[in-house]
Amino acid sequence: CYLTAALFTPRILASAFIRRAGRRDFHSYSTSAYSSHSSSHSSIKSIMRGPTICAATAAPFLLTVAAFLSTTNGPLGRPTRTFSDASTTMPTSNEDGTGRSGSGSGSDCPFYGCPLYPSDVHYNTDTLKSILEKIREMPAEKVDREVLKGDPQTKDWNRRDAATLTLIGYKGGALLDQVNQDRAVVISPFLPADSSSEEENINPNRMKKDASPSSSSASLSSVLHKERILMGVFDGHATRGEIVSEYTVQNLPSLLANKLAYLPIDPTERQAATIRALHESFVEMDTTAPAAPSGGCTATVILRQEQKIYVANAGDSRSFVVAYRPSTGKVQIVYMSREDKPSLPDERARVEAMGGQVYIPMRGTSRVVYHDPITGSPSGLAMSRSIGDWAAGKLGVIPDPIVDVLEIPDLVQATLKNSTANKEQCYVVDENGDMDTGACGDRAEEEEDEENQKDDVYLFGVTATDGLMDYLAAQEIAKVVATSLFEKGASHPITACELLIFSAANGWQQDKQGRYRDDIAIAVSALRLPSAKDDDADDSATDDGEQEKDA
Repeated sequence: CYLTAALFTPRILASAFIRRAGRRDFHSYSTSAYSSHSSSHSSIKSIMRGPTICAATAAPFLLTVAAFLSTTNGPLGRPTRTFSDASTTMPTSNEDGTGRSGSGSGSDCPFYGCPLYPSDVHYNTDTLKSILEKIREMPAEKVDREVLKGDPQTKDWNRRDAATLTLIGYKGGALLDQVNQDRAVVISPFLPADSSSEEENINPNRMKKDASPSSSSASLSSVLHKERILMGVFDGHATRGEIVSEYTVQNLPSLLANKLAYLPIDPTERQAATIRALHESFVEMDTTAPAAPSGGCTATVILRQEQKIYVANAGDSRSFVVAYRPSTGKVQIVYMSREDKPSLPDERARVEAMGGQVYIPMRGTSRVVYHDPITGSPSGLAMSRSIGDWAAGKLGVIPDPIVDVLEIPDLVQATLKNSTANKEQCYVVDENGDMDTGACGDRAEEEEDEENQKDDVYLFGVTATDGLMDYLAAQEIAKVVATSLFEKGASHPITACELLIFSAANGWQQDKQGRYRDDIAIAVSALRLPSAKDDDADDSATDDGEQEKDA
């Protein structure tokens, strides 16, 4: 029946897809949701070419979608397994022994904080899809608990500083066999202290007896400056890939939190201990993960701790840190993790030194060749570092992450300096026909320099799996996320993530004609806001007819 419908009534299937997925005005949504910043998102808009896809190329895709959307609870009535459901069935190593996990607040949260897990934007309940549709139509400031009520998966979406979403892929075969192997999480704050005392926050064993209690009216800016934030994605692969990635997303935060709870106070020792904690956590995840006989996952995380940002990466998922200045509208990627590919000289040397073989094709990605433990046949792993993948581990694939440290004050100063250095010059031809670059007036330049030196620098992090990164440029992702996190009147971060996911899915559709689409996951979070003093100064200088910037 589906084949007949796909061949003879493609418009019916296409319209059903748009209607049931909550994308009735998908074309107008993709091009107007950020209409106030349309010039910044022209590349994203060009990806979205409207809701109707040519039937000759879209039939396989529409067949999959039609079956997925034909019931409320998933394909052929199969109950939808959400990330919060998974957290109740997977073992955890929480220090308090309760095994509590999942998204939530208060007593429902583990000792290290309240994890925000992604919901699937498509393979989900009609209620959640309806909520997503409502959120698209309103600015982020209007999204409240009333808008989000009706589905337990949305109870933690009432925030502007972070978001995470995912989309299950299609890898051929029966629809019931499709499994999302991607995982993601944002925990903000991560490992929060009971008091805002800086020394207590640094080390609970060195609490001052006379420490004053924290103020209940602490601003989000002060929280971001003092509290830790953890975010990351984990892309599973092979037969047990989803089990390894689920185990990692559930247990890595707890393991890392225990290691960070008792850091030394000396700054140099503290940084070294934090790097060691991240490294040890990745290696211990690899050792304890249920990866036999075949399974593994990437792991890329961003940890904000005081005035430093730590990025730990193993595999080909990506993390990047972005600076954004509302005064100039400039979005600048200040750091991006590398993809750990076997073709990299240092990675290839290690693999070959341990008896492994690196296959480098004319087109496509390089791979470490190993024998699959289940089939016994040669297989290829498209990365040189990962958690699990024990068969490939014997041939040089390691879990050890590359850990980089970024100094937040240095990033802010570099962003301010870069904005001044790259300002557009004014060129005037004088009476002798010579070019005069200084004729625009010293006073105007001084005022511009003073404005450029005002601290309005926001920092945020993005972690994403290759299902997203293979079809979207990092700069375009950064522009969409920056707007949603910090601009007043912009769309909610959940909507931004949804737009990016569907844009990448369109890329997969156009490239693979519906035969294959990788799982997609993204997590975003604010990492640094300008100081309250600078925000107040900006607000006081705002003209009567100009909207104030949202802190």
